[in-house]
Amino acid sequence: MKINVELIPMKVPNYVIQKMPPRPRQEGININGAPKYHLSDLDENVLSQLCDEFRADVFAKAGKQDPR
Repeated sequence: MKINVELIPMKVPNYVIQKMPPRPRQEGININGAPKYHLSDLDENVLSQLCDEFRADVFAKAGKQDPR
């Protein structure tokens, strides 16, 4: 038996957050202080790299081979 369903696409973020250097453990995690960049502020090459990384992460998490 086969059932067809319509899936909602993954949400596209409005911005990306800059990776910050590690802090001492007692200071905790604080992503609110990290710089954020709107997608429209990034050049095409950076956006492409982010998309490629996201795609690779999705297939890795699913344990599947990327058909590309």
